[in-house]
Amino acid sequence: MSDQYTDAAEALAAIERTQQQAYADQRLPMWYLPGVIGLATAAAVATELDGSAQAGLTAAAVAGLLGLVAALSSRTRIRFRPGTWTPKAGAVMALWIISIFVVWGVVPLLVGLAADSGVWQKAVAGVVAAAYSAATLRRAETMVFARLAGKVAR
Repeated sequence: MSDQYTDAAEALAAIERTQQQAYADQRLPMWYLPGVIGLATAAAVATELDGSAQAGLTAAAVAGLLGLVAALSSRTRIRFRPGTWTPKAGAVMALWIISIFVVWGVVPLLVGLAADSGVWQKAVAGVVAAAYSAATLRRAETMVFARLAGKVAR
């Protein structure tokens, strides 16, 4: 054992801190999914517009999505090894993603009962889906990480 640790308890505490930091590095930032959903909603709302407003909003949404991808790529230092994903982990992740799309798809139908505007239906659906994804992200990550098979590499 290294001279920097005077006893086993200190060494175990250092290992635990390292593991907690590695776990935190694997998590998606809380802003990422709501940001993607918000920008996709902006692109969907753009389909209801005409002319330069449509082109401008679509261009802004695409630029925003590219910016989010760039921000996530620069922040992420973790990569999964090929044997990391198990069928159970993949199924849990797929079910969670499907649940986001279900929320995103059902909300406009419900809003459509109260408002005929396609813009309002899409905007409310985007807000609700973004809130749902943010509220369920950490729980979904915990469930997926518990089912992964291998380690991740920095």
